[in-house]
Amino acid sequence: KDGLILVTSNNRYIWELDRYRTDFGFTNIFGPTAASARLEIERSAGMEAMRAIGIEVPPFETFDSLESADAFVRKSDVAWVHKPLGSEEQKDLTYVSKDPADMSEWLRRQIARGYKLKGKAMLQQKVERLAELGVSGWMGPDGFLPDRFQIAFEHKNLMNDERGPATGEMGTVCQYVETDKLAEQMLLPLEPILRTLGHRGDFAVGAMIDTSGKPHFLEFTARCGYPAFWIQIASHRGDPEQWMLDLLNGKDSLKVSYDVSIGVVLAQPDFPHDNAPPEQVDGVPVRGADSVLPDLHLVEVMMGKGAVMENGKVVDRPAYLTAGTYVCVATALSKTVEKARKRVYATVDTVHFPNRMFRTDIGEKVIKALPGLHKHGYALDMEP
Repeated sequence: KDGLILVTSNNRYIWELDRYRTDFGFTNIFGPTAASARLEIERSAGMEAMRAIGIEVPPFETFDSLESADAFVRKSDVAWVHKPLGSEEQKDLTYVSKDPADMSEWLRRQIARGYKLKGKAMLQQKVERLAELGVSGWMGPDGFLPDRFQIAFEHKNLMNDERGPATGEMGTVCQYVETDKLAEQMLLPLEPILRTLGHRGDFAVGAMIDTSGKPHFLEFTARCGYPAFWIQIASHRGDPEQWMLDLLNGKDSLKVSYDVSIGVVLAQPDFPHDNAPPEQVDGVPVRGADSVLPDLHLVEVMMGKGAVMENGKVVDRPAYLTAGTYVCVATALSKTVEKARKRVYATVDTVHFPNRMFRTDIGEKVIKALPGLHKHGYALDMEP
């Protein structure tokens, strides 16, 4: 009870940890409760929370099957976005269509492949967007920490220009800010709800800013994000854990950098599917990591023996080896997005392992979007 319990996901353990809180008096759990996690896990619950604070959500319809969604789409005349609503992740069932025919064809391909919903799904009316933008804060017993909100631009697809399968994120551009328009619109009004639900730790709101500057709610993240958490760690100063325990006890000791920060994910096949057996993805040497460790966050990596050159000969020595497909995250901070990009890709170029996968355009879409966002009062502290 004197230590720190850091919860990094919304898996089954949060229900057990709720019992630690209620039955055993643990106050040192940095993470969501089952009730606050529901805001992320069930999109419908998240949308109801936004309605409760007076935020509109784009028009949507819910369905129990892909077949019923297809029947609806074929009678419509507007473009739709398909999103799963169930508690089990089905990221490959998220699709943004060009028009109803495009959505119908996509739905029918999923049906032909034998896909079934593990819950409900929704079709949300497509909105012409300027950019997607997120903002997060650190929630303690007294509310969010002041003056340290973090804006974030996620790059969610495997390939450059948001092409290929959705992976969660292949990279993110972040920045701590003292004040933020989106935080005032969508994050801070949630504070009473989150306090009631007992939430602790990171909580983020994702929104789409349309071409007129209006924000539209997309989703919540009620936990540490990936790779956002490693980018946040790179932006923190001092002990990486003490401030978390302090926050749970109502004390504010977090010190941050307000520079632009970037993270780039380095993965190996068969990411993002993760169907390969361990013998295919474990034990691959990660070379160059030692020289850039201050800017490299090892994720699915273990220590073992690997072949290295020593005095002109190949010898086996202790080495970093892969222990999964999501290998590591490179990070960098600087005053502008472009300068941070150059720094992070210098680190990426130093790290080598066979068949490494990473995007080369993290931050480029942010540079393009910032003038329009600034015009409408968003991300004002971030310089391209």
